Amino acid sequence: MNRAIEQARKTLPDFVALYRAGTGERHAVKVAIPYDRGREHIWMNLTAVEGDVFIGRIANAPVHLDNLNRGDSYRTGSAMVSDWNYMSGGQMHGSYTTRVATKKLSPTQVRELGLKLAPLP
Repeated sequence: MNRAIEQARKTLPDFVALYRAGTGERHAVKVAIPYDRGREHIWMNLTAVEGDVFIGRIANAPVHLDNLNRGDSYRTGSAMVSDWNYMSGGQMHGSYTTRVATKKLSPTQVRELGLKLAPLP
């Protein structure tokens, strides 16, 4: 998983350039939000990028973050981003950590999730 995060972070500037150019749709970043026992990595639907700051809405229900709920506004610096993705042509681009997680699932489970991952560049 650490290697996937490293790859996502390495390609984050490319993702930001695509976002700013209007390439694709449904852009999201996974952010590592601190809590008392560590960090919870959670997806955030992106609404803006201002310099080094990512702004959006929490996309899933946090498990360990009592002060955040799905749909809440959130902003964070790029240092806290652990993954990114966007949709284009019916396929999800990026999602480096998702690719690691799905290796533990059966092909049927992946199909049921509806994941159509595009090849990585």
